[in-house]
Amino acid sequence: MTELKLRTVGTGLGIELPQDVLDRLELHEGESICLETMSNGNYRLAKINTLVDEQMTRIEDYMHEEDA
Repeated sequence: MTELKLRTVGTGLGIELPQDVLDRLELHEGESICLETMSNGNYRLAKINTLVDEQMTRIEDYMHEEDA
């Protein structure tokens, strides 16, 4: 488990990600990440991958068409 530290950023709070996490996620300054709520109430931090998101949307649309 990796501990994340909260820091004051302007009038809000930000999360400091350690360099090893940034390296594993291949994240760079200015990029966006996604915080997802899991079914068990936990959260998952993930890099936004627009190609995968588009493919999943198409798959979900196709699945809904098959149900109709």
